[in-house]
Amino acid sequence: MKNMWRAAILAMCVCALAGCKKAEEKPGIETEAAGTQEEMTDLVKDDASKETSKEQESQETEATETETDGEYIFPESDTRLLTSEELSSIPANQLRLARNEIFARRGRLFTSAELQEYFESKDWYEGTIKPEEFSDSMLSEIEKENIDLIKAREELGDILDTAAAYKKIMDENQLFGWNGLLDYGRIEVSMSDNYADWYPALEDKGGYYEAKDQILCVPVYYDWDEVEAVKEGDKLTLSFGMLNESAVYTVTDILQEHGKEAKVISVFAPEQYGEMQLVFTDAFHVGKYVLAIVDEIVGDNYVIWNSDDISCACDTLYAGSFYLSKDCVIDVAGQMRSVEDQRELDWEKNPFGGAIFGNILDIDANGLITRIQQQVAG
Repeated sequence: MKNMWRAAILAMCVCALAGCKKAEEKPGIETEAAGTQEEMTDLVKDDASKETSKEQESQETEATETETDGEYIFPESDTRLLTSEELSSIPANQLRLARNEIFARRGRLFTSAELQEYFESKDWYEGTIKPEEFSDSMLSEIEKENIDLIKAREELGDILDTAAAYKKIMDENQLFGWNGLLDYGRIEVSMSDNYADWYPALEDKGGYYEAKDQILCVPVYYDWDEVEAVKEGDKLTLSFGMLNESAVYTVTDILQEHGKEAKVISVFAPEQYGEMQLVFTDAFHVGKYVLAIVDEIVGDNYVIWNSDDISCACDTLYAGSFYLSKDCVIDVAGQMRSVEDQRELDWEKNPFGGAIFGNILDIDANGLITRIQQQVAG
């Protein structure tokens, strides 16, 4: 009997152990979990594939839109003036295409097989007018000016970026040259050896003239409180519009005081011009004071140096080259003379002896100087 019970208990233990082992292994649960993980991975892959597909679709759409936009190099060159920034943003080899695009838009045919083939590849092009029958009168003024702008960049290249920089300054400011307050700025160049020690030479670059080492300045303005506070021993950092000329001047004396009208001082800076007499005065009637150079002191009064073209302390806004058009003229007392005339020491053509020393009056859309008013030289 005992043996029977023992056998039964042993059988139950074996069954229990076998059941525990099966429960620990749980083959069904592990298979299902693995299957679920695979399904989840597949779902993630599907989602990523869909996203990639959408992204590719988006990129293809954008590419198509860009290609459509790219039908024209400058889609608005018939309705507004192009900017120097736009023209400098395209490769040089596309400038010719951009210029002829304006003609193509008007239906002009081209003698150049390369141009004709290029424009025939564009959906918008309908060439119907023979080259010999096409006239500039078929173009608007905006189109004509854009053609000139593009052509200038084809011929002159990157110099127009510099020209545009000083043109912008001139357009936005009332400018000041070292010898006076100017409408647009001042140019100082030598045209002969007579002035080689004074001014940089005007260089003939073939398609234009370059005047190196030029500057554009504006007056420094002071409030009355600042003027009133100036005393002997003060330090003033001043520039009078000469290239790299800024220096620290010491106020050596207060020479005259004329209430709120003016204050005359003397200043000195080592290795500059010796002691100078300057006056704080509202010379330009703007309610602000400039520090103008005094020519002489007469009794209790003073005379501003070169009073028709006042010279005073200024801030430099631009330092670099000016570029002159080949058609630039020099206005000498109302008589228009060519730049080349200034090279000759001929008093009938050039009464100023081989230099251009005056105000810039006119600048074209590219920033090339087209007219200068000769003032003084020699």
